[in-house]
Amino acid sequence: MTDDRRAIVLAAGQGKRLQPLTDDTPKTLLPVGSQPILDHILDTLEAAGYEEATVVTGFEREQIESHCASRDGMGIEFVHNADYDTTNNIYSLWLAREHAEGGFTLVNADTLFPVSSLRALCETEGSALLVDTEKELDDEEMQVAIGSDGLETIGKDLDGEDRETGVYLEEGDGEYIGVSRFTAEDTELLFEHIEAFVEEGAVTDWYEAAFDRLFSEREIGYVEVEETWMEIDTPEDLERARSRWPQARVEQPL
Repeated sequence: MTDDRRAIVLAAGQGKRLQPLTDDTPKTLLPVGSQPILDHILDTLEAAGYEEATVVTGFEREQIESHCASRDGMGIEFVHNADYDTTNNIYSLWLAREHAEGGFTLVNADTLFPVSSLRALCETEGSALLVDTEKELDDEEMQVAIGSDGLETIGKDLDGEDRETGVYLEEGDGEYIGVSRFTAEDTELLFEHIEAFVEEGAVTDWYEAAFDRLFSEREIGYVEVEETWMEIDTPEDLERARSRWPQARVEQPL
């Protein structure tokens, strides 16, 4: 296993839009089918050949740590964001920086995604994000603009001028689904940008703000998601996942 087959799973948030289901339970431990969201993610990582994962906890950390202790297979370590309620995922990722050295794969803990797309991401030369280019976009999605040399910009509101073409953007070309992979070189530069945010006190930003700065300096690619994936933010998302995802079996390692 190469260094960049290590994963960091960001699971610090409570998931307030899913209350009261998340009053006492982290969003990532809500069941979808026969197991919690987090188990689907870890199973997918294992099926793609990952042997190590770092889970960044926050809300109800003991529940997540206890749940993961019952799993066999891949090694799991934990990093705790004690300030989860007053910071955003850029700070959670910053806290896990020592676990990213040498390259890593980043996964949001509320996203279900196919093993085939993760494998394709791993086989891509260089750093890349998993992107859905078919979904109709609105202001809720984390949008990306795609240029001739890869990803140009990322954000929930891309209104403005494209850096490469000078063309005014009304919306992006696809949605970043919350799964990405970075080489050792790009990881080092990414965390330099994250450090700048933290030093500025901008700990309530999304980590994609640091991605955006990285895109302006490095050629970062993308892999299109070819099968069903789901981000679970609302009760409606959870019901859709429960009606569709249980039928999708995690593939076995090659």
